[in-house]
Amino acid sequence: MSLRKTYIKISDALVRFWKSPYRNYAIVTLLFILWIFFLSPNTVQNQIRTHRELRELKRRRDFYRKEIEKNEQAIQKFKSDLDFVETYGRENYLMKKDNEDIYLFEE
Repeated sequence: MSLRKTYIKISDALVRFWKSPYRNYAIVTLLFILWIFFLSPNTVQNQIRTHRELRELKRRRDFYRKEIEKNEQAIQKFKSDLDFVETYGRENYLMKKDNEDIYLFEE
């Protein structure tokens, strides 16, 4: 098919569309789609980005809640168990009694 015949078919289709009673509905729908996807401040791209950020923030919130629970349990142990305090200080801060020597073995 030649380029001229293709052009004529397209122009005839556009003329039929322009004379169609549904022309206004199609134009309004097209403008609405353009507005939703590209022009409004609340575009689909922004919605997707916001949803991703929300998922990440919820994941962080859950992580920090678990950390807070672990820390609260540790605080309760520190308040109630003096042997735990001594063991924790020896293991993490290399504290020792006056008559002890500490040897560190690294792998």
